[in-house]
Amino acid sequence: MRKYNTSLLLITCLTVLVFLTLSAPKALAETNTLTTVDVPGAIETDCNAINRQGVIVGFYVDSSGVNHGFALVNGAFKKLNVPGSTGTLAYGINDSRQIVGWYTDAQGLTHGFLFSAGTFSKIDYPGSTFTNAWTINNAGTIVGTYVGTDGVFHGFIDKAGTFTSYDAPNGSLLTEILGDNNHEQMVGIFFDSSSVQHGFQLANGRFRQIDYPGSGVTASDRINDTGEIVGLYGASSSGPFSGYTRIGGAFTTVTYPGSTETRVRGVNNAGVLVGRYTDSSGVIHGFTGQ
Repeated sequence: MRKYNTSLLLITCLTVLVFLTLSAPKALAETNTLTTVDVPGAIETDCNAINRQGVIVGFYVDSSGVNHGFALVNGAFKKLNVPGSTGTLAYGINDSRQIVGWYTDAQGLTHGFLFSAGTFSKIDYPGSTFTNAWTINNAGTIVGTYVGTDGVFHGFIDKAGTFTSYDAPNGSLLTEILGDNNHEQMVGIFFDSSSVQHGFQLANGRFRQIDYPGSGVTASDRINDTGEIVGLYGASSSGPFSGYTRIGGAFTTVTYPGSTETRVRGVNNAGVLVGRYTDSSGVIHGFTGQ
């Protein structure tokens, strides 16, 4: 049985928001380097993470509107459903093919999960009413978000069953840790005291706010071991959104050819992207490429 101890994440010095001063973002020309990923028979496919071997995980929606997790291994789709769940979504995978995500139980409650060596394990932040597990690195560290009895979204870090809570500084109203790499660098989103959504990076105890230049909202979804960050941005929280990559402080827009919206969800150490796009008919497809 996993034992859980809750501790407060301590920042060793006063954290100051760092607004990144960056060159103007570059537009990524629409090319054929991005390819569609569709689960056969699905009405929606979302690709959320990719590991070093190129295994992609995500979820799809069947014709009855039910969510199912999947892993795409060497061109073959493998379904991932937590036993007894009414819906399963896979969001993270490491190089050992351990997979994390979340599911809804028969009572309508949301729990995180870890799928390892063919077995599902439940992940619940202690005392929470809602838990999402977003990413797992090669050391097995899991990051995500939970809702406490205060009704607020907080980020969490789970190391071998020991949980640490994290809230972005300066009066944030919501915090979610969405990605971590093998150097324990983390990214996510937070809402500031005015309810505006921003991305962030947390490295060596230092918090940096991330805003795509000129955008109204920004999300920072994943970070690889080279420090490349991917996510999405838009004029408002209602979208539509464009994807982005950020390498060495420089942003590049990612747009799937002919799409009305693109969201970049994951990146591996080779720079291969995964995500989702919406076509002109309003159908959501997964994608991968560089």
